[in-house]
Amino acid sequence: MSRMDPMPALNIQTPQAAPKPPVSAPGKVSARTVSVFYGEKQALFDVSLEMPEKSVTALIGPSGCGKSTFLRSINRMNDTIPNCRVTGEILIDGTDVNARTVDPVLLRAQVGMVFQKPNPFPKSIFDNVAYGVRLHGLAGSKTEMHEIVETSLRKAGLWDEVKDRLNAPGMSLSGGQQQRLVIARAIAVNPEIILMDEPCSALDPIATAKVEELIDELKANYCIIIVTHSMAQAARVSQQTAFFHLGKLIETGPTEQIFTNPRNSRTQDYITGRFG
Repeated sequence: MSRMDPMPALNIQTPQAAPKPPVSAPGKVSARTVSVFYGEKQALFDVSLEMPEKSVTALIGPSGCGKSTFLRSINRMNDTIPNCRVTGEILIDGTDVNARTVDPVLLRAQVGMVFQKPNPFPKSIFDNVAYGVRLHGLAGSKTEMHEIVETSLRKAGLWDEVKDRLNAPGMSLSGGQQQRLVIARAIAVNPEIILMDEPCSALDPIATAKVEELIDELKANYCIIIVTHSMAQAARVSQQTAFFHLGKLIETGPTEQIFTNPRNSRTQDYITGRFG
């Protein structure tokens, strides 16, 4: 498969079912009455949210409110947790990610993930970026592999800092550089969606600013969904904000409106620091 080829489409052959009522203005990612259970405990309650393409959606709310649980549902990371059960639908371009015919490996190539703590592999900088490309057979030659690695590092704003030491261990980079390396690794497989779970919480202010600049650039090509405890960060990087509390989606809307004129009193109380 050449670099220009798209990722293979999710192989879904769902049984015929009664048509669902149309949903207005569907997003790149559409959650419809999504609930998540850990054993008998319910962690997420009937969340419905549209997340548009080529835009940043920020998920905010106090600790333990369900933000990360919801994020992990999008690429089925919750599958790895014993006794975790997800109900409702999470659609990517109209395809339910929880359909039995969806391959989670292909799904996670389509939906990249960046975690709270930078997690480069114990490999060279080059091999960190090349890992997923090799796994999915996306490069037809060494030359093409080098082009993909360079392009990904450039998109992550890291190429000029590492181009002369691509064989150095990825873990030898600073924390901020490691996080941008992880972002380069995520975008190397040409995903459509990037999930970010507190990507700057372990970084200093300078590194945080670089990652935020990168997010602003990447939104031109990707649907980005970011969990953040920093309301200032949500205000800086996102176009849409969703406020979660006690496992429920309380309010969603354009970021400016959520922060300046929220409709729900609980949103107002959280924004103004009365709780959280």
